[in-house]
Amino acid sequence: MDLDTPCIPLGHILTYFNIAQKPELGLEAYESRADDRAVQLNKLMQVSMGLDHTDMFRAVGIALEDGNVAGRFMTARQVLGLVEQAMEHMRMPYLGLFVGNIMTVSHHGYAGLLSVSQPTLRECSETTARLCRELFPPLDMAVGEDGDLVWLSIDENVSLAPYTHYFMELNTISFYNIVCDLVGREPELEPIAVEFSYPEPEWGHIYRRYFRCEVRFDCPQTRIIRRAGSADYELPLANRLMAMTAEKSLFQRMPTRAMQFLPLRLRHFLVRSYGALPSLERAASELGMSGRTLRRKLAEDGTTYQKELDVIRERFARGYFARGGHSIAELSSILGFSSTQAFGRAFKRWTGKAPTEFLNKPDKS
Repeated sequence: MDLDTPCIPLGHILTYFNIAQKPELGLEAYESRADDRAVQLNKLMQVSMGLDHTDMFRAVGIALEDGNVAGRFMTARQVLGLVEQAMEHMRMPYLGLFVGNIMTVSHHGYAGLLSVSQPTLRECSETTARLCRELFPPLDMAVGEDGDLVWLSIDENVSLAPYTHYFMELNTISFYNIVCDLVGREPELEPIAVEFSYPEPEWGHIYRRYFRCEVRFDCPQTRIIRRAGSADYELPLANRLMAMTAEKSLFQRMPTRAMQFLPLRLRHFLVRSYGALPSLERAASELGMSGRTLRRKLAEDGTTYQKELDVIRERFARGYFARGGHSIAELSSILGFSSTQAFGRAFKRWTGKAPTEFLNKPDKS
């Protein structure tokens, strides 16, 4: 998958670029009534005057006039084009924070209903991660747990530069608010920290207005972190039948393509193989093909087994450091490198930084 792979359902993106149209799903009682969100929604409507979303989509090569949305897909490059237009028009560098803060559960439509009707906050997070992989494949969400902490991490499957911050801002503040709303604003259950994998931007102080917890930049991963005890919190909307109905309705209205793409299928297999990363031949067998066929199909998608393996190795390495891992030798061995020097060279190639730059950061969790 690359920037020009049509893999993002058009209907999903329309929910983000037409924020004023809120589906009625009967969730109002569980959404925050905070005045600041209403004020911000009004402000967004004012600053976006003259910005026609039909024209925005036409500018990136998508015609909306016929009203046909089902079965249509966008590329990441086209989505970046929409973000660029919005940024230029609104002149608001922290637009991701601004829009994400307005979004409530029902702005996410059936995907939001599916997530919040799970039995516990843990299953809500796992469902959110799964839906992200299906509905917006350029990003990968994952649930992690270590000791006293649990988190939802967000990584890029394809670089969304120069607007990486927009997507990280929008997703972190949106899901941060949803968690806070679901737990009734109970401090012990709310996120305790939010980390971002990029350096603090010029508007970094604005982040601290939106999050009522510690905000950290230049971290190994982008993560929303909570205390482990919050994972088993029973959600007020827990309903298995509602969840099943929402999932059926979601994917009937918005079919997805993500897991049809071989590189993404391979990545998910590699993720499941953490600790014993497989050879190309074994991976091919698990994916139902020969090693030769896997090489050929990956080449057709503009990638190789080694490139995909390195994507997952980098993600595992970042996750290891984010959890407070402190042994480069241990990490090198887990990732299958012949030496710490070989791992160090690869890590510098992936991130532009030496492993020790993450290793030496104090664990503030």
